[in-house]
Amino acid sequence: MGWFTRIRLWLKKRSPKVTLAPGYVPPKGVVVAGQRVEEQGPTLQWLLEDNPLRSFPEYRVDQLPSIEQEVLERLTSNIQEIPPMPEIWNEIQQILQNQDASASKLGHCIERDPVLTAHILTACNSAAFMAISKNSVANIPLAIARLGLNETRSIIFQSLAPDLSNEKNRHQVRHIWFHAQSIAIISRMLAEPAQFEERSEASLYAMLHDIGKLVILHVEPEQKLLQLEQAIDSGEAMLAAEYGILGYTHIDAGMMLALHWRLPREVRQFIEQHHHADQLGLDTIYEPEKMMVNHLAHLIAQHILDDGEQHIEGGIWGAHKRHALSAKNSREAVEKLRIPVDSPIFYKQIKVAVDQLKLSFPDLFPPEP
Repeated sequence: MGWFTRIRLWLKKRSPKVTLAPGYVPPKGVVVAGQRVEEQGPTLQWLLEDNPLRSFPEYRVDQLPSIEQEVLERLTSNIQEIPPMPEIWNEIQQILQNQDASASKLGHCIERDPVLTAHILTACNSAAFMAISKNSVANIPLAIARLGLNETRSIIFQSLAPDLSNEKNRHQVRHIWFHAQSIAIISRMLAEPAQFEERSEASLYAMLHDIGKLVILHVEPEQKLLQLEQAIDSGEAMLAAEYGILGYTHIDAGMMLALHWRLPREVRQFIEQHHHADQLGLDTIYEPEKMMVNHLAHLIAQHILDDGEQHIEGGIWGAHKRHALSAKNSREAVEKLRIPVDSPIFYKQIKVAVDQLKLSFPDLFPPEP
């Protein structure tokens, strides 16, 4: 036996026994038996294959009830009383709807609003967008070029959207915005390896998908909100509970508010279907790749936030859980999006991003003493 073979066998005997974390699937190319495994930890594969949350659909999309005329009139009247988006938002929308939209033209519009300018520069110079270049940016068109048009529009919306909170619902509103931002962050990370066009829209849609909940908090009396929270806490399906108590769902309210705020038609369509990805095939969903990204982002977020936390959104909607995709839809989604579901490093990156977001919401996630 040669000296090289003797050394290799000796090292093999000294290698510690590999213990894999629950839900861990070794990445391709990593040898487990008799070898040191450098990467360990949970992966997204667990969410797609062994997620115990998989169950029957919570709300049949082919049996959606209609809104009674009296309820529709009341909801319409209440939404009309919500402040509209500022005029500069309408100008920005017109620019972005033009096929020749440029960072320069949008930048000249934004620079007229000093508050909006500050928000754009702050986001552009944050750690999330300085990975490519370490140099800070003080020029709005250059900042837009770094962020991308859709990410810029998302930041603009957050800056300009009227504040629908009050003394009674402020904590609930903060939970909804945290949820929207966490889903937007995860969606952007999931869409990064994908090959479909306009990947940045996944983040924009994620930011806006639940705006109907803001309407519910703003227009419904406290007694109705308490009834809704109790119904969801008891295990009733969220959309069924909303319709049974309010006569409409946050999807209905979201589409109507999107019209009132002149949000893009694509956003309204996304709001309409954002709870149906687990029931519809990819060939029947509007923007199927972005819809699957959004649904997977919800599964990941609720898993990460339930790991030691008791809420993902908190308050009224805190007990609601998304259902896992069917095996067929899961397989199609992973293949289409090219998500590295077997990488513990990718999973860890997502968790770190969500943990960093928590730092911006100290009222919801107080620092440990």
